[in-house]
Amino acid sequence: MGFTIVEDFGISWDEPIQLDIGISNYRYLKNADERLLELKDRHYGPLFEIFLVRMMDQSSPRLMYLSRHFWNFFTFLLGVIGFYLLLESMYPRRWLSLFGAALLVFSPRLFADAFYNSKDIPFLVAVIWAMAALFLYLSKPSLVRLLLVCFYSAAAIAIRLPGMFLLALTALMLVREALARRLPPRRAATHGLTYLLLTAVLVFLFYPVFWHDPLGEIPQAFEIMSYFPHFASVLYMGHFLSPQELPWHYLPVWIGITTPIPYLLLMLAGFARVIRQWLSRPSSLLADQQTPSLLAALWLGVPAGAVILRGSPMYDGWRQMFFIYPALLIFAVSGWEWLSSLLGRRLAHTRAGGLLNAALAVAIFVPSGLWMASHHPYQNLYFNRLAGPDMQTVKMRFDMDYWGLTYRRGLEAILEYDPRPVIRVHAANFPGEANAAILPADQARRLYFVPEIEQADYFITNYRWHPEDYPFPNEIFTLWWGNAKALSVFRLR
Repeated sequence: MGFTIVEDFGISWDEPIQLDIGISNYRYLKNADERLLELKDRHYGPLFEIFLVRMMDQSSPRLMYLSRHFWNFFTFLLGVIGFYLLLESMYPRRWLSLFGAALLVFSPRLFADAFYNSKDIPFLVAVIWAMAALFLYLSKPSLVRLLLVCFYSAAAIAIRLPGMFLLALTALMLVREALARRLPPRRAATHGLTYLLLTAVLVFLFYPVFWHDPLGEIPQAFEIMSYFPHFASVLYMGHFLSPQELPWHYLPVWIGITTPIPYLLLMLAGFARVIRQWLSRPSSLLADQQTPSLLAALWLGVPAGAVILRGSPMYDGWRQMFFIYPALLIFAVSGWEWLSSLLGRRLAHTRAGGLLNAALAVAIFVPSGLWMASHHPYQNLYFNRLAGPDMQTVKMRFDMDYWGLTYRRGLEAILEYDPRPVIRVHAANFPGEANAAILPADQARRLYFVPEIEQADYFITNYRWHPEDYPFPNEIFTLWWGNAKALSVFRLR
């Protein structure tokens, strides 16, 4: 299904920037082009961007972006497979693994980002495979399995530096194995040191910018990524806030308002189940049966706790933290297993019990699936009822199309409305112009973008940083989102 709709999405705000990062790294590798060393964003994780540059179709701007979307979605598919395999190793019943993988697919915002977000989705995938490799290692420690953990950990860090949390998580799990005497302390220490050294070497190899001046570039990379200089304000709870001054509840609120409510309820049930087990028997934390729950708790708690306690800057929404979402889904699967067993205890191993589980699964997935189908290709604008009673209220409280993907439809509307060979357009922000690259070349050439609104025939806006209506009278196209305007095109002359 994903491969059939890969051409439907626009260009996100960061894609041209990410493309430049990939090209600069690729040329540095191939031709020793030192432009990379002067690039402002050279410390962004290059690994996946280099892969995209190598794989993308470069015959035209449109095909270039469409091929990037194809490979981005293909990578997400690998992540779904990896998450299924991780769940299958945690739970004996295969339908639980399929259920968890379906939760990942039928998450509207992640599904949309799977096509155009070449930072957070590949990072999510790498973290999933790193966790699957770690769980495989913990089930039967060996040097070969440890090498897999090293590779996927390094790949995650080379896509986004926050992957460093994997080092702390793996170290904590090794300490636990030693305390539980499933791994001799000396062997745990040896494996831990091997993991740290080999992962560091691989990260260095995956990061071309480090090669010319390791002592200068590596500390600078971690300093910048710890407190990234991002100053564009974000709309949160009806107020524009600096990314450096967000309240502690920013992350949990965004997760709460953009995750389907049935999933949230299952997560809460899973949390309740695990906390009940740990409080009733604290010693069970060392038990082998608790490894899945503890791994998920650390996967969620270590990075989320670091962001909240340190007050790390965040962008619009919570896409930077998508990589903790599978941990939440592990708790949701645990909650589903618990609730379905409670409801069907009397019907266990009967056809009626199976039908009851199937009916519950339909009730969970059908609303999300229908919403995603009916609102395609703007699943990135998903909010649940917790965000507000209607979309106009939500629009005044939270950023909607911060990626700028709706601009593609607006530009298409201008081209359909105006047959002239040259049309002057002023866009409210950068993606309004960037989305012209994904249009057919003969149509894109008709659009001439001007820097001042006074020079334009049309003004196009996605209402980012301006949720209020505009005073222009001649609105020729509106993309409605419920009772709110997600995008507008105004004819100025």
